Amino acid sequence: MSVKYAILALLYQRQMHGYELGKQLALALKTDWDVKPGQIASTLARLEQAELVEPHSAAGDAAPDRKIYHLTEKGVEELRLWYLTAEVREYRSGDAFYLKLVFSLTGGPVTPEQVLRTQRRRLYQELHDIMALRRQVDADSELPLLLLLETVILHLEADLRWIEMCEGRLDDLKRYRPPKPQRQPRGRPKRDSE
Repeated sequence: MSVKYAILALLYQRQMHGYELGKQLALALKTDWDVKPGQIASTLARLEQAELVEPHSAAGDAAPDRKIYHLTEKGVEELRLWYLTAEVREYRSGDAFYLKLVFSLTGGPVTPEQVLRTQRRRLYQELHDIMALRRQVDADSELPLLLLLETVILHLEADLRWIEMCEGRLDDLKRYRPPKPQRQPRGRPKRDSE
């Protein structure tokens, strides 16, 4: 998740200082996404440099060096563009599990069956944990969190289905052999004689 756009979205709602942004971020998302104060401060500095936010000191504030940030017109336009840009999710192409599976097919110290079984066990544990968390969520007051948990559940279920498909094609997968790279001639290329 982008800290930059989370901060812009919060500042669109109202002006805040860095500490307040961190607290509001945790309250708004209600996830285990932990953003450190230093990350918020460095992001605010970059946003200020890009002229997306502007700071000012709050009159009568007990901490006179505390900066209160608000969005600039450029910041609102950047936020609007972010909202209207569709997200393309990466579906684990090249992730660690995929690599383990492919290399186990071509001769690893464990079988592809073991790799699939281990991954399935982990996914079922994650699914169990998320389902337990979902049962604790109040749909009336925590609907955004409920929607997040439901998308996680759907993705876990899809991953489990994909593992079943791999197991169904395991005989074909075991015959897979990656192509060999073409041999390149060694040494310097010969010079054309004039």
